[in-house]
Amino acid sequence: MRVRRRLTMQLTPLLDLLLIVIFAQFMDVQEREATTVDAAHEAVEQRHRAEYELGELQLRHLQTLEALNQTSARVSRLQSENGALAGRARQLQADVQRALAQQRLFGELVTELFGLPESVVSQVLTPAGAASPAASAEQREFLNARFRELSLQNAGRMIRHLLSYEEMRKRCDLWELHIDETGWFSLRAGKEKRGFRATTPEEFSDKLYSVYKSLPQPKSLVVIMLSYGDTRGEIRDAAERGLPVVSERMRRNTAGFIRFEYAILGYQPAPEG
Repeated sequence: MRVRRRLTMQLTPLLDLLLIVIFAQFMDVQEREATTVDAAHEAVEQRHRAEYELGELQLRHLQTLEALNQTSARVSRLQSENGALAGRARQLQADVQRALAQQRLFGELVTELFGLPESVVSQVLTPAGAASPAASAEQREFLNARFRELSLQNAGRMIRHLLSYEEMRKRCDLWELHIDETGWFSLRAGKEKRGFRATTPEEFSDKLYSVYKSLPQPKSLVVIMLSYGDTRGEIRDAAERGLPVVSERMRRNTAGFIRFEYAILGYQPAPEG
C-alpha cells in the first residue's frame, strides 16, 4: 500500500518577491520616463535657441543687405557726379582756352600800340568766362584804329572804353556789373541801373536772374563785364562762380535766341555815374 506525501509551499515569500520585482520595474519605468521628459525639455529649449539665433542671423542679413544697397547707390551717385565733374572740367578747360586766346589778342594789340608791360594788360583784362572767337583781320584793323584814337588814355580806361564802344553797342548789350568794398553789386545795363547783395554763388545767380527778368528785352548778344573794388574774396568768388550758371540759365530762358557771355575785368574803380 502506497503512502501519499503532501507537498506544502509557502506562498508569502514568493508573493513578496513578485512585488519586489514589479516595484523595481515600476521604478525603472519612472526613471526612464523622467529621463525622456528631461531630454524633451532640453530639445525644446535647443529648438527655441536655434529659432532665436536664426532670427538674429536673418535680421543681420537684412541689415547687411540694406547697407550694401545703400553703398551701391552711393557708389553709383559718386560715379555720376564724377562724370558730371569731368564734363564740367572739360568745358571749363575749353572756356579757359578761349578766354586766353581773347586775352592774348587784346594784350598783343595793347603792347604793340602803346608798349604797355604784359603785367599791366593781364591785370586790367582777365576774361575768365569769355567765349568769343579771336577777331578777324578786318576786326583787328578796326581795333588798331580805335586804339590809336584812345592812345592818350590810360590802359584800364582805354580797354574799358573799347569794350563799350558804340559799334559794339549796335550789335550787343553791355552790362557793367561792379562790386564795391561793401559787397554791393551795381548793375548798369544801358540806362537801367539795379543793385543787390549776394554772398554765395547760388544767391548771386538767383539775384542776377531776377534783375534780368526786370530789364527790357536785350539784343541777341549780352556781354556781362564784372569788375570789383576792394571787395572780400568770398564775394568775388561767389560772383565768378555764379556767372557761368546764371548766364546759361538766362540763355535757356530765351530758348537760345539770346547769347549771354561774360568777362571778368578784375580790379577796377567804381563805374562813373
